[in-house]
Amino acid sequence: MNIAEILNFLDAQQIYTLATLADGVPVMRALINIRHPEIAPHLVGFFKKDNRILMITNTHSDKIAQIRAHSAASLYAYTAGYDGMLLTGKVREVTESATKNALWDDSWKMYYPAGRDGGDFSVLEFIPETYKFYHEFSVDKGAVSA
Repeated sequence: MNIAEILNFLDAQQIYTLATLADGVPVMRALINIRHPEIAPHLVGFFKKDNRILMITNTHSDKIAQIRAHSAASLYAYTAGYDGMLLTGKVREVTESATKNALWDDSWKMYYPAGRDGGDFSVLEFIPETYKFYHEFSVDKGAVSA
């Protein structure tokens, strides 16, 4: 499965579940999908040109500390019809100001009151290495290709 097919599936989901490691134990949490056009309409044009899986979060959150300690992670998204995609790979903090600036919208101030540059707005990039796609009773799995 290539990244375009993966993104096509992920783009239709409003929520992802991201798992990171804390002291060797997986910790999962739901994150809003900023690639979804209803969640972040201001980013539709950006993501048509950008083939990355990006998420935003609070810098003070436990997940940032977990990612800094260990980059291995998994991402899961699913439909109401029970199709699901499990991605395994790595997650990293994005520190490039161009990406952070492109993702920022003043509507995010409800989550980040001090704004984009206030110290609590972080961007994460998930880099998939393998996938499992679940459809009804079948499973397709393999390495992620360009």
